[in-house]
Amino acid sequence: MKSRIIISETFDPAYNLGLEEYLIETGEDILYLWQNDNTIVIGRNQNPYRECNINKMKEDGIKLVRRRSGGGAVFHDMGNLNFTIISKKHEKNIEDNFQLVNEALSYENIESVFNGRNDLHVDNKKISGNAFYEDEKIFCHHGTLLIDVDMDKLSSYLTASKLKLKSKGIESVKSRVINLKEINSDISVEKIKAALIKAYEKDHEVSEIEYFTKETMEENPDLMKKIERYNSWEWIYGESPKSNVYFDRKFRWGIIEFEFYISSGKIKESKISSDSIINEDFQALSQAFIGRDFKKEEGIKVIEENVESEEIRRDLIEAIKNI
Repeated sequence: MKSRIIISETFDPAYNLGLEEYLIETGEDILYLWQNDNTIVIGRNQNPYRECNINKMKEDGIKLVRRRSGGGAVFHDMGNLNFTIISKKHEKNIEDNFQLVNEALSYENIESVFNGRNDLHVDNKKISGNAFYEDEKIFCHHGTLLIDVDMDKLSSYLTASKLKLKSKGIESVKSRVINLKEINSDISVEKIKAALIKAYEKDHEVSEIEYFTKETMEENPDLMKKIERYNSWEWIYGESPKSNVYFDRKFRWGIIEFEFYISSGKIKESKISSDSIINEDFQALSQAFIGRDFKKEEGIKVIEENVESEEIRRDLIEAIKNI
C-alpha cells in the first residue's frame, strides 16, 4: 500500500486536529503537515488554567485547543510548522521518526539532536517539541518546528511550571528555545515542508501530495464531528473542581498535579493534570479517586489499581507515601 502525504490549507486548530484524528483512524502510513495561527495547544491531561495566561489569550484573540496526546503546552503561529507521522506500531517508531526529521533538517545544514524525552535541540536549545499517541496498531508522532515564531508571544501566553524552572533560576520560557531562522537565515516554512517531504519520500512510495481545505473538510460529516468536539468547551476546559488540596511533583516522565475537593473525609471531586509523554489515562485515574477516603493507603490502592505504567505507578506511590 502506498503512503500518503497530506497538507492542510487551513490554519484553524480545531480543523487541523480533527483532520489528524480522522487520518489516524484510516490506519494508513501518512505524513501530515499543518499550521495553526495564534494558538495554544495543551496536552491531553493538562489544566489550561495552570498552563496558560487565559485572560491575556482572550484579550488578544489567541485560540486554545486540547490535543489527544500527552506532553506539554505549545504556542503556534505562522512561523511554526507542525508535522504528524502516522505509521504502523513497532518498536522503533520514535527512533525512525526523529531520524526522519533530523535528516530533513540536515538538508538545510542544521544538525539537530534528540534530547531523550520529547524535544529536538540545536546547540542545547529547543527547536522542536513532540508528543505521541498510540493504540493497538497505530503510532502517531506529532511535533512542532520553530522556524520563525514570535518568541514574545510564546513567553507571554505560556505560564511555565515552577517545577520546570526550579533548576534554572528565573530563566524564562523564551530563553530555552530558538528559531531555526536564527541558525540559518535562509530557512522558511516552505523550505522545511519540502525537506520533510523529501526525507519521507526517500523511504516511502507516495503517488501524489494531497491538499485539504476547510471546504473539503466540511463535506465530510464524520470529520466534522471530530472538529466540533475540538471546538467544544467540554473538551478544552472540562470540569475544573474548586480544590482544597493541591500538590504537584516532577518525575523523569513529566510533571503531575493533583487537585482534590474533600468533604467529610472523602474525595468528592478530583482533577489530575500532567504533561507526561507516556500514554497513561490520567482522566480515568482522576475518576477512580472520587468517593474514596482521603487517606494515604486509599490513595496507594487507587494508583495500584488504575495506573498501567510500572514507572508512573512506582513514582506516584512513593510520592503519596511522602506527602
